[in-house]
Amino acid sequence: MQPHNVRPVNIDIELLADDLLDQREIQLAEHLATLLDDDKIDSGSLIEDIIPIYWEKVDDRLRSLDPDAIYRPLYYIHSYGSLRYFRSRTRTYITFVSNHLEGCLINLTPSPPRYRGTHRPFGGLVNQLQTSGILSAELANQLLRFNALFNVPSKHFNAYTPTHWLEERTFNVMETAYAFMLMRTLSIKLFVLLNANGITLPHDWPDFKNEWLSWSRKINSES
Repeated sequence: MQPHNVRPVNIDIELLADDLLDQREIQLAEHLATLLDDDKIDSGSLIEDIIPIYWEKVDDRLRSLDPDAIYRPLYYIHSYGSLRYFRSRTRTYITFVSNHLEGCLINLTPSPPRYRGTHRPFGGLVNQLQTSGILSAELANQLLRFNALFNVPSKHFNAYTPTHWLEERTFNVMETAYAFMLMRTLSIKLFVLLNANGITLPHDWPDFKNEWLSWSRKINSES
């Protein structure tokens, strides 16, 4: 059986990354993919440093921040990104990445639900928000491209490849790292819109740190 990552990155994913990410962000995606694919490296510590703070302490317990639909997926993005054998979890991970973007979108609607389970792609939300003038045509197009490349196939397993070979993953690790970095770029834009529309966000995305490009921490325990 061949390694899961021998398949080249989908050309349309590379094109979207080239369009939306700058050179440092592409380098970070490549570095993150290396960490995620190494079971001896603490990739979760890097992910935690990149994403917004998503929790608060209440009565000595941790809870996700509100809006829950925005911040709760970040918990899973962090925790699943910390797991060993990440290459076997890429489709699930991209579902969480997509859930965060959907959480941003539903909180831009006139009456967003407090909690929402995500069972389908978010293309309809994008079209609704573009029609209402909340999303620009450019941002809507970027989100629809992300939705088609990542969200649809993560929710519908056979949408990505025409084969049914058991050794072929829906996404390889490099594609998953691109999804994470593209989520960051799109979410930063959506956070600006959320704040402009009166949705208070307790924590924003941290600015890019050059130290992320050389981040490498060993896992403390092999258990």
